[in-house]
Amino acid sequence: MATCACEINACALCEDRMYPGLTKEQVCQIRERLIREMYEPHEVLFREGDPAAFLFALRSGQLKLTSSMPDGRQQIVRIAVAGQLLGIETFKGQRYPFSAEALTDVVACKISHDDLRQILEASPAIALRVIETLSQELDQAESLIRDLGLKTAPEKVSSFLLSLIPQRGDPSAELPLRLSRREIAEMLGLTEETVSRVMADFARKKIIGSGKGYIRILDRKWLEETNGVKNKASSAGRRALSGHS
Repeated sequence: MATCACEINACALCEDRMYPGLTKEQVCQIRERLIREMYEPHEVLFREGDPAAFLFALRSGQLKLTSSMPDGRQQIVRIAVAGQLLGIETFKGQRYPFSAEALTDVVACKISHDDLRQILEASPAIALRVIETLSQELDQAESLIRDLGLKTAPEKVSSFLLSLIPQRGDPSAELPLRLSRREIAEMLGLTEETVSRVMADFARKKIIGSGKGYIRILDRKWLEETNGVKNKASSAGRRALSGHS
């Protein structure tokens, strides 16, 4: 079989699970439509309002997604990490709703919407896998909205730190953190002083470790419990035991 343009399991668009029931040759033909690109920090993959032509799968690195405010300021929407898809919002040929800028060195695979549409129409099984991936993206977006409206400052910061963990790789490894405290505060709807205080408290409790430009999560379980993961599971369990839906 010919060498594919993108290695197996290298990104969300290359994973074997995306192509159930297809032969290796068919999978390779699909992968050959992928374009792999590399970006340096501060390079822009696409800008808000640009005609949307590609779906991107972030293979490594971090992206800052921003949207323009009425007063001209740039609001950080979220940080995209390895394993996530970008651009599906514009699958019908619309314009990108936000800008994507590399925070670190980035490797991304992209595929044109026209090529992706042909693949999805030809294989319902692949379409289902794409839907599952996008469902995960939607869950993350809903979580961010919930964070801004309901959670306490430590819960918001915990959620932000957990969002930096790539979907693949070692969660205990050093994670790039190229945003200032002010940028994190604006994204989470907090003051810069509050973010600094919470981060310092987490470091003092050995929940996180940090250095210039990076952070290391030392106690992921604590962050998940603070973020409500344990409480949600317990609540679901109580509903099941009591017979409530």
